[in-house]
Amino acid sequence: MKNLANRNLVVCDLDGSLLRSDETISDFSVSTIKKFIKKGNIFCIATGRPIRAAIDYYNQLGLNTIMANLNGGILINPSKPDFSLLNLGFSSDTVKFLFSNKKLLSHITCVFVESIDATYLFTDKKNEYLKWEFLSKFHVASNSKKGNFKILKLNEFESLNNEINSILIYIENKESLDYVTFKIKEFTSTLVVRNWSLPSDFAGTVIEVNSIFSNKGTAIKFLSSYYMIPLSQTYSFGDGENDLDMLSKSNGYAMKNSSYTVKLLTNKITTHTNDEDGIAIQMKKLFNL
Repeated sequence: MKNLANRNLVVCDLDGSLLRSDETISDFSVSTIKKFIKKGNIFCIATGRPIRAAIDYYNQLGLNTIMANLNGGILINPSKPDFSLLNLGFSSDTVKFLFSNKKLLSHITCVFVESIDATYLFTDKKNEYLKWEFLSKFHVASNSKKGNFKILKLNEFESLNNEINSILIYIENKESLDYVTFKIKEFTSTLVVRNWSLPSDFAGTVIEVNSIFSNKGTAIKFLSSYYMIPLSQTYSFGDGENDLDMLSKSNGYAMKNSSYTVKLLTNKITTHTNDEDGIAIQMKKLFNL
């Protein structure tokens, strides 16, 4: 094994960063990352995706490291069944109390909940096409109608019992966005609320709600400690606002294709976009691969 003092850690976002626009990883990027690992370094994925939507990329890269999913809400090592999954979510009682507010619910179309035991969609929406198109954005296929995926009515939150990792709220009427956002913030200071838009074929927008501990900044500090690699030797790559905490706590690189806000708040920017193997090119320069 490489001398621990000389190892480097790279923590990488998927969508808009390592993944190209067609949601694939190029052969060049795969081979570059494997060269980096072969030198004794550590490479980890930190993504907003759930485990089910990231595991194929993890396997493609031949990883055996910890992966951070749902923006750091879950830390898992898929290569080690005996690794104790770390759940940095919040109590289901929080969700039940939040959505007991009928006026708040009247502004909401769908609530998508990622729990440790299952994935839930709460909605009264009758439009099946819209429902499943919305779910596909969160990596739930139309053939997932049983097992650990459940569809319930918008007032059936009492069925939740286990810890919650993430809430995604679909608001069809954008005029309700401010009301819902600030109502959640008014409810508690222990939740982080982020807003992002769906593709142009959707009329509404989405609010993502996570625990204050469920973020990539917390994840990268844990990974740095776990692998005994100081943050000064830790590098990260991302393109979204959910990557900013991670980028600021390490040698962070915003992707060239990042939003202006992300670039403005990050000290370094890759010379190439995600479609141009921006991460692999930067890694080759940084680590002489």
